[in-house]
Amino acid sequence: MKAILFDPFSGASGDMTTACLIDLGADADKVKDAMEIAADVEVKVTRTNKKGIAATAVNVSTKKDGSLKLSEIIGRIGSLSLPDEVISDAVSVFNILGKAESKVHGVPIEKLHFHELGQEDAIADIVGACAAFHDLGLKDHRIYCTPISVGEGFIEFSHGKFPVPAPAALEILKEYSLPWKPGPVEGELLTPTGAALLAHFVKEKGACPCMTSKRIGYGAGSMDSAVPNVLRVIEGEIDEALISDSIEMLETNVDDVTGQVLGNLIDELLAKGARDVSIIPATMKKGRSGSIIQVIAKPEDSDAL
Repeated sequence: MKAILFDPFSGASGDMTTACLIDLGADADKVKDAMEIAADVEVKVTRTNKKGIAATAVNVSTKKDGSLKLSEIIGRIGSLSLPDEVISDAVSVFNILGKAESKVHGVPIEKLHFHELGQEDAIADIVGACAAFHDLGLKDHRIYCTPISVGEGFIEFSHGKFPVPAPAALEILKEYSLPWKPGPVEGELLTPTGAALLAHFVKEKGACPCMTSKRIGYGAGSMDSAVPNVLRVIEGEIDEALISDSIEMLETNVDDVTGQVLGNLIDELLAKGARDVSIIPATMKKGRSGSIIQVIAKPEDSDAL
């Protein structure tokens, strides 16, 4: 089975995501055209070197500034002459960003203004990454991600000074259960745009199974640090016999519940996502009759169950 592994050991941003997918093999001219159709920008795709690692860089420049509402951004993207899959993906990424910003700032999403995120270069980055993803034909791949390095310290932007990761990026990491870790250098390595793109693309939870590598891409970021500021992406093959899944067993003992209640409980647990439920008769202390309730569930469903 074909697989993609994003390896953000030095963080991720919109331009890094686009660049690593071009480096993996996406048509640079097609991606550049999509970005310049979507936004009032000039895009340059170049080769560069980060601490000895050859990588692709995507540089976006624009003279247009200002802020946009989410509805304005989505309306513009929806009107583009691009493949439906690219438009759908880009809209989904902006919705991820919008929900995160809305929650962080306590502003209804329909009233939210995108400042940094609504600028032309951010629109171009997101459309570019989605266009590159589509050009590579990665939709049917199993897509994984290693723990994301987010950096350390504080950043300053329009709302003040905040610790890394930025509030919107952290909200996305939480909402989509993306694993992350501090470091390895000072500064903001993970941007909200980078977090939203990974949240949209990465569908597989947990560690990537053993895989053989076919292609590798490196997308350069703008930072110069002790660690190469590149986003690495690997395309490979996974032996389907090695693909594993994780489940949890939840168990409790009861000795004061009727059979009718237990029967209803089974139905409710299955409706809420349990994979299987067993009721095992048991003899409790002092010879009382009781039951052992066992529930098999996916880890992400355990808390609710």
